[in-house]
Amino acid sequence: MAIDFSIFVEYGPRLLMGFWLTIKIVISAIILGMPWGLVLALGRRSRFFIPRLAATSFVEIFRNTPFIIQVFLFFYVLPFYGIRFPAEYVGTLALAAFGSAYFAEIIRGGIDAVSKGQLESARAIGMSDWQAMKNIVLPQTLSIILPPLTNQTLSLIKESAILSTITVNELTMSGIRVQGEIFRPFEVFIMVALLYWGLNESIAFLMRKIEKKANKGRTTNQNIAGKNTFISRGASR
Repeated sequence: MAIDFSIFVEYGPRLLMGFWLTIKIVISAIILGMPWGLVLALGRRSRFFIPRLAATSFVEIFRNTPFIIQVFLFFYVLPFYGIRFPAEYVGTLALAAFGSAYFAEIIRGGIDAVSKGQLESARAIGMSDWQAMKNIVLPQTLSIILPPLTNQTLSLIKESAILSTITVNELTMSGIRVQGEIFRPFEVFIMVALLYWGLNESIAFLMRKIEKKANKGRTTNQNIAGKNTFISRGASR
């Protein structure tokens, strides 16, 4: 079967509309999911039982159930409680909740990877736990978690295709609808695959650049923290 290149020109704009919606949904999910993931990460590290139990339960449920089931629960169950949103918003909320569980574990792992000695040094020079977390631990955590955050972002882009099951007109659904009209699955889904590939490659390239800059900043922070440790130990003597 010969490839009909005219399909790329004629139907490409429709797929680009779905592609743009995919980008908007993923960005919105990250904007919602990252802060909630930070809250969950801090909750899992809490000394108090109830916040730790609530955060752990949320993370374990969303990490250990299929995303498509979560999407169906958001889409079909919420209306029973009088909560009705357009499919696009429901899909964004589901993707944000799913992503936040993974973001939480990534952030928690990054915090745990920072030397505890730096936190102790910050306390020794009069910083509160929150000041130490904000000024010393979290900036270093960022450079540690960038690679897994990148991988999770790429995963969210691919998982967003599942939103086609609730009629969200993102890239995959756009491809399905175009294919249903012209019955040329090869050309249509080659375009869809290339758009996903191009988006993921672009994000991976950008994040590698950001990671290099963050690693430089991390080295500087570690040097400063090391000096503070030396000063605090000298003062204690």
